[in-house]
Amino acid sequence: MAPLQQHVLSDLGWALLPSALGVLLLTPLVIWLARRLEWVAYPREDRWHGRPTALMGGIAIYGAATIGLFVALPPEDVWAVWSGATLMFAVGAVDDLARIQPAAKLAAQVVATGLLLYAGYAFGAHWPLWLSLPVTLLWVLGITNAVNLLDNMDGLAAGIAGIAAVVMAVFAGLTGSTTAVALGGTVGGAALGFLAFNYEPARIFMGDCGSLFLGFTIAALALVVQQQADAVGQLAVGLVPLAVLAVPILDTTLVTCMRKLAGRPVSQGGRDHTSHRLVFLGLSEQHAVLT
Repeated sequence: MAPLQQHVLSDLGWALLPSALGVLLLTPLVIWLARRLEWVAYPREDRWHGRPTALMGGIAIYGAATIGLFVALPPEDVWAVWSGATLMFAVGAVDDLARIQPAAKLAAQVVATGLLLYAGYAFGAHWPLWLSLPVTLLWVLGITNAVNLLDNMDGLAAGIAGIAAVVMAVFAGLTGSTTAVALGGTVGGAALGFLAFNYEPARIFMGDCGSLFLGFTIAALALVVQQQADAVGQLAVGLVPLAVLAVPILDTTLVTCMRKLAGRPVSQGGRDHTSHRLVFLGLSEQHAVLT
């Protein structure tokens, strides 16, 4: 293995392992707390799960990723990303416990995106501002809500977010973005570690506090990679996030179009995601998630 590849994998491992171990330790505590405080998702006709399941697993994901990241990096290197991600976590937690209007969630997402733009993170770092700004807004809002919508089956959102974070972290290491390696490793470790409790049959759901946090950090990670990558290969740097996140992008597009055609709100839950369609075609739930 080339020295550069060894260095990237070593940096990734040091970022990934603390957050993965952290979520393994924190999640049982959150499960206990959720049962004590009645933070429980009960079966509903528009939801997939069939038994009462603890909520608020995003607390463990957020806590483990935060600890892991600030062990790996000084706060000033990631203040914008983590401020926006913390806002998304807080908004998701309120929505999990008390419900807030979609417009309020959207406004918070715009504010969080503004923090990234203020710090110099934008999609198409070398594009003119009139093009980069709206594309960045569309990217961050789109991926944040895509991961949120993807949280519809045990292990699905955590698995895809974890894979996407790790793949982009490896790519970041190969393009010279050390900050993105640490960010991707900590977020990926927290998401993949959460699968120990969230894979079918799930003992806990991440909730909106987890899915909005993961969605925003994954979207921001792509911007950090572009901002810090070497100038060579800018087309590849821009296309890799689109390829890595193709599943949530296509799933969200499908669900949005179908619900609009049916006259239903996009934010309303349902069994019309790609994962559900795979089960209806004959796959087991585990095979659908693995696919």
